[in-house]
Amino acid sequence: MKNKLTVIDIIAKETQGKRYKSHRYCHDIINPSSIEYEEEREVVWKNFGETTKPQKPISLKERADKLIGHKSIFTYFLDGSRHTYKVDDISYEKNVFPIIAGQIGVGCCKRIDKMMIKEKIERKMVIVVPRNASSSEWGMSNFCEDLLKKINKDKKIVAGYQFDFNNVLYYKKPTSDDSPEKKGIAVIQDYMVELEKNAVAELASEHKLNQYNWLIKDGSLEYKVVSDKKGMKGINLKDKHIKNHYKYVLGVSKSFNPTKCLVKGGKSNSDIIAGLKLYERTPAYMYQSSIAGNVYFVVWYIRIRQPEYTRNIFDGILKVEKIAIKEIEIENGVDTDLIDHISAHLINERNPVCYGHDTRWANHLYPIYLTEAFVKSKYISNNLFMQLF
Repeated sequence: MKNKLTVIDIIAKETQGKRYKSHRYCHDIINPSSIEYEEEREVVWKNFGETTKPQKPISLKERADKLIGHKSIFTYFLDGSRHTYKVDDISYEKNVFPIIAGQIGVGCCKRIDKMMIKEKIERKMVIVVPRNASSSEWGMSNFCEDLLKKINKDKKIVAGYQFDFNNVLYYKKPTSDDSPEKKGIAVIQDYMVELEKNAVAELASEHKLNQYNWLIKDGSLEYKVVSDKKGMKGINLKDKHIKNHYKYVLGVSKSFNPTKCLVKGGKSNSDIIAGLKLYERTPAYMYQSSIAGNVYFVVWYIRIRQPEYTRNIFDGILKVEKIAIKEIEIENGVDTDLIDHISAHLINERNPVCYGHDTRWANHLYPIYLTEAFVKSKYISNNLFMQLF
């Protein structure tokens, strides 16, 4: 019986490339810290982001204590995750390019009476090829759609299962400062971000987000502007309708680089953040993000753990982002009382902890940790995924 073509055989045949049967591996296993997605750019906070102009950190212990026993304003928790793989090398025009694949998961959990339940889950499997895979100067989206149909038509049975891929995407020729592999991984990251934005849009359109039911999104909300290319429909915060979806959404980051954020006058704010005492927050600052389409962000930091019980001075500190929605918020800042209210509720999310289960425990909010674990549980194993190729 004639063996079916593998996924890579189909790609090589349809694109007239030469495959090399290179070593396959998962980037997250080989070097989990090799790809950084946080922008290493300096951000100058020129203005206060709140209606009052505090000159020093604000203690929220008393306010947080008063909220103990009250229902949290946080009901929904969103996390995106991806595993990326190099599955082969193929040559085009006498140049060798990596073929990258990925598993992507974006999940949202809802908390009801202290129980976490599934709200939404999206699981995708994608392949990323170089732009050089097509000799046509136009119609890469059509080319990727056709290639996807041919791959799924002749799908390989692995461990008794048949798997469909959801998208074929492409990456452009890298500059001298970047590598093709990083370009391919970045495309998968962008695809995951679009799924996150779609999840927020659905919740907002269903009128599930309001002042009593906020959403915490794990990580930054500063999404770069994208176009309807690479097989994805771009959703951008610069569009007023889209921005309004984020009225009751917070971005809460476990990791950040405080030396890249400068307060008015050009000084780093890292010592301000490092000096926070337990249950204190920094003043909120505002900046205009060019990569997000000149959207205004209000940012502040909160310490939820004692530094003596963590590995470094910035462990136990959360970076909080809120988009300035209304013109009055852009002009005068977000209401200080609202920022204090949000911050006090965040402090009350500090327990329980996932100590021993995640090295980032000091910066992890437990509902986010559970959502992240839920999303990752939907992956197929790395070995099984790589057998598809």
